[in-house]
Amino acid sequence: MNEFVTIPTFIIQFIILALVIYVLNKFIFKPYLEYLDQWEEKQEKLEADYKNIDKLVSDAEKKKEEILKKARNKGDSIVSELESLGKAKREEIIVKAEADAKTLVDSSKMEIEKERLSMMNSLKSGVIDLILRMNSKLFGDEKHTREYLEKEIQSIK
Repeated sequence: MNEFVTIPTFIIQFIILALVIYVLNKFIFKPYLEYLDQWEEKQEKLEADYKNIDKLVSDAEKKKEEILKKARNKGDSIVSELESLGKAKREEIIVKAEADAKTLVDSSKMEIEKERLSMMNSLKSGVIDLILRMNSKLFGDEKHTREYLEKEIQSIK
């Protein structure tokens, strides 16, 4: 036989080949195959997401519309609440203004009545004095006439 193909060299070459295959398998092939599996899973997920992108977009649009609707409803409720508060405040101011106006009118009427009574009393005194002066010049008696005139004027009220 040939010197290169002997049983001991064949066994040693077989062991070296087995070691090389084991090392290559352990440190290169298995990690590379795991990396390829992970990459393939990512690609499948991306493809699935790409196929479902329309659904994702429509879901996002629906969510956006719901949020906008809630915001509009909240804004409308705030506006209506402010309007009702404004109406209540306006009515309160009107009621207060009417009460103040009534008080002012009543106090003005009382002032006018006091002024009228004061003017009447002043006029009565002036008339009595005038009549008494005329009587004293005409008749010469002032005392009885004053009492009589005061009684008559008091009864006129």
